[in-house]
Amino acid sequence: MTHASKLFTKQQWRELELIAHLTEHSGRMGYKDRELCKVLDSTVSTLQACIANLQFMESLGRITYEDGYLTIDYNDHCGLQEVYQRALRESQSLQLLSALFFKEFDSLEDLADALFISLSTLKRLITRTNGYLKKEFGIKISTRPVMVVGDEHHIRLFYLKYFSEAYTISEWPFAEIINQNNLERLIALMVKQTDVSVNFALFQHLKILSGVNLIRFQKGFTLNRKDKGLEHLFMKVLEDSLEMKDLSALFALKYNQPLDARALAEMFSNYLNPALELGKLLQSDDSAREQTLSSHQIVPWIALLDKIEKSLQLSISNKYELARHLQTTVILAEEDISANFLIYDYKKEYLKFFHKHYRVIYDTFLTYVEDLFALDHQEFNEGIRNHLLYCLFITWENLFLKISQSRRKLKLLVIERSYSNVGNFLKEYFGEFFEIISFDDLGNLKIDLLPLAKEYDVIVTDVILEQNNHSEILFFNQMIPSVVADKLTDFLKVKVGEDKLFESVAINQMSTS
Repeated sequence: MTHASKLFTKQQWRELELIAHLTEHSGRMGYKDRELCKVLDSTVSTLQACIANLQFMESLGRITYEDGYLTIDYNDHCGLQEVYQRALRESQSLQLLSALFFKEFDSLEDLADALFISLSTLKRLITRTNGYLKKEFGIKISTRPVMVVGDEHHIRLFYLKYFSEAYTISEWPFAEIINQNNLERLIALMVKQTDVSVNFALFQHLKILSGVNLIRFQKGFTLNRKDKGLEHLFMKVLEDSLEMKDLSALFALKYNQPLDARALAEMFSNYLNPALELGKLLQSDDSAREQTLSSHQIVPWIALLDKIEKSLQLSISNKYELARHLQTTVILAEEDISANFLIYDYKKEYLKFFHKHYRVIYDTFLTYVEDLFALDHQEFNEGIRNHLLYCLFITWENLFLKISQSRRKLKLLVIERSYSNVGNFLKEYFGEFFEIISFDDLGNLKIDLLPLAKEYDVIVTDVILEQNNHSEILFFNQMIPSVVADKLTDFLKVKVGEDKLFESVAINQMSTS
């Protein structure tokens, strides 16, 4: 993250650090200003000035500063990702790079005029921005000629990440150059030729990827790939398609070049890699495929998922699809959808949740993946690790349901003055999570608390009972279903966080596998 600071002014970066840190620790009642200053390496006066001049929180939420303590709150539809999105759009460095992507400039003076800054300011901005570009992507802004230079793949990768993070899914950043509807038609047509299930997120990612690549290609910049991809197979499958003929005519009219195999290869890049499992119609020659076990092949991933099923005793109903996604993540690397960000890694909080609450799944998967990568001596760095973990958790079909079903249901006893009104309500709406018994069903006339407490995890009641060390007693002055339901929901959240039953079972399975 430190290199990313070069894309922002000191004030902007200080604000981003402040917002990010408060968001990460939003569970606290408040954060002491002097303690926060130590973390951010700032003075109290600088911190106060930052809070007084916030740029990125307007309409997204608020930072409250009272009695020396700071708290952060977001509006219901907002979060840290929107803050970074706004920051990217307001960064002068990224406005500079965006201008260079869309337009050509004959001189630095012309570029300075377009950005409404002085020539001296522009030169300082280029120097600072190049510090980031060289370190993260191995590219830079050249002043003669005025353009971004370096490896074409890395240039495209930078812009893919930028446009993916800086714009919402409802925005189309290339409207002046690319007809969004026509590009969507082309992508949808190509997807139909595959066996791959594409959701809205991947569809959007393919739009941004192909949009960036098409604009670079249209400007005369090419990847010049030596190895052939699946573009020729796509063209063969689509040669009789009326839809493709219509799109080809529109493409030629717009860009003055044919929509042929070369154009597809430039637009879709590594997504046409012949190692990808896209379906029978697009299967490359098997004899040309590498036969050794590798993370670039699908068979080892299926075997890995078999091991996970055995170790955790959790079924994977979409095993082939999950294996295909994991293989794709490795092959695509930084072009994969899970890497479509420039600054803010939205996966971290999600992975932190699984690391805390489902550690055994997290660790089991990593252990097997490390073994797989070791087979072909491939580096297993933090980036690919997080991409694969995220892919596992979001692609595993019905994962939370299967985890829930693997747990022992908590035993709940309802002791109420009414005739099982609340008990029957809870059986109907909470039976998925609790084994619910009404005290009336036991046929007892006397409440003998000690044996009941030992048998049940939680007791819901409107009768005053003594607390004990064996079960949780939730007392209500009025046994109203909605009030009881809210309290049980909170109780369940805590128990899920504390639950070690699934973990202990899984560890025992691992030790015997």
